[in-house]
Amino acid sequence: MNALRAVERLRRWLHTGKGSGGAALTVATIAAAAVLVGQAPDRSAIAAAAPQAEKPRVSYVEAKRGKDSAHVTLPATLQAMQEATLHARTSGYVKKWTAEIGDRVTRGQLLVEIEAPELDRELEQSRANLGQIRAQLDLARATATRYRALVKDEAVSSQEVDERLGALAAREADLASATAKVRQLESHKSFQRITAPFNGTITARNVEIGSLVTAGSLNTVPWMYKMAQDDTMRIFVSVPQSQLAAATPGAEAELFVSELGSKPIAAKVVRRSGAFDPATRTLLTELQVDNPGHRILPGMYGQVRLHVKYAEPPLLVPVNALLVSGDGLQVAVIGDADVVQMRKVKLGRDLGKEVEVLEGLNDHERVINNPRDNIVDGLRVTAVAAPVPADKSKDKEKEKEAPKDARPAAGTKP
Repeated sequence: MNALRAVERLRRWLHTGKGSGGAALTVATIAAAAVLVGQAPDRSAIAAAAPQAEKPRVSYVEAKRGKDSAHVTLPATLQAMQEATLHARTSGYVKKWTAEIGDRVTRGQLLVEIEAPELDRELEQSRANLGQIRAQLDLARATATRYRALVKDEAVSSQEVDERLGALAAREADLASATAKVRQLESHKSFQRITAPFNGTITARNVEIGSLVTAGSLNTVPWMYKMAQDDTMRIFVSVPQSQLAAATPGAEAELFVSELGSKPIAAKVVRRSGAFDPATRTLLTELQVDNPGHRILPGMYGQVRLHVKYAEPPLLVPVNALLVSGDGLQVAVIGDADVVQMRKVKLGRDLGKEVEVLEGLNDHERVINNPRDNIVDGLRVTAVAAPVPADKSKDKEKEKEAPKDARPAAGTKP
């Protein structure tokens, strides 16, 4: 007992810094002191005196499956179901126009009336020519009939009959040509009335009374009206490859337009492109939304929330659990006997504080959170479960609110 007390006093003296430092020197000194007092060194005392290498204390989280459904919010471009730019089909002067921008018009409603004096005169001339040809046809028909009767009495020759029949056929052809000409001019005259091709809203006007308009639709030919069919709106979004399941035709979605309030507007996926854009790896997807009150305007900026259903929910780990190495991204997994295993992982979506792990990790495996640089493969650690954050009801409410408007400020580049 005296020897042990001497050893303990010597150990305490060494730890005050007055004695020699170092683990080996400490153990040797204690053993020598035990011999000097005539007692064999006690092994338990020496082991207690020797500094033990403490196992690093780490906190961990379990890899767990996320929800079987999620949503993704994407910027959206809103367009009318149909848009049309109206041009003149005949040349002339504007006699009158009837609709202003913002006016609701119906299919067939008169928008512009064009005055074309030259066309009117040409149509009158063609109609007169048609009447003249009809008179000539009547004469040719009567002559041919008379010659057929005379040839029976041999009063005329067969050749003369053939000539009269040929003249009749020529007059019939002239009649067909003149009739077609009149119909063509009448059709052109109908082009003097510009009407709405569908129910919609006038979005632009480029016509004044007395203006000279020219037939055609080239860029050099001024247009007269622009209008849009906006009872139903088309929405275009570019869906990332990782969210392909959200772009299924028939899937429900929600449209948010900040200027129209935070209440979502029900939309539906109707079709998608058959190929990804190789530059952005996104799939052009079209949605449609009813617009009975015409509150949604063509060209507006909006955001679409698409819903994704997972056949197998992805594994989630905190972003802070990731380690960057020369081989890529890794996580430190606490295996049997609290021994660290470094695992290379393949990630999916970045969810902010968490990321999806597609490969390299199994359910409920313990992953070190905020690993230090001294965490290496094969290291034995003291594992402590990280505290579970409180479930804040405010976060759930925010999920139901409109997404934050991500439009660039005026005067800045997106």
